[in-house]
Amino acid sequence: MLIFAGELDSGPRPHVAADIARLFPHAESAVQPGAGHFPWLDDPASFTRTVAGFLDRGRAGSHTWPR
Repeated sequence: MLIFAGELDSGPRPHVAADIARLFPHAESAVQPGAGHFPWLDDPASFTRTVAGFLDRGRAGSHTWPR
């Protein structure tokens, strides 16, 4: 699970995204610098790199995915 927030987002704030991620095993949080509530619109390339990296790590077996 990836909990994503923009650095300038008013909800969830980046520290709240990190707190939420800590509630779930194997979850991660990510903060996109300079982005607001819609980071995929603010900087699509950065958003895509972050999400793709998270998914690639899961495919590589670094997480225990539920079956």
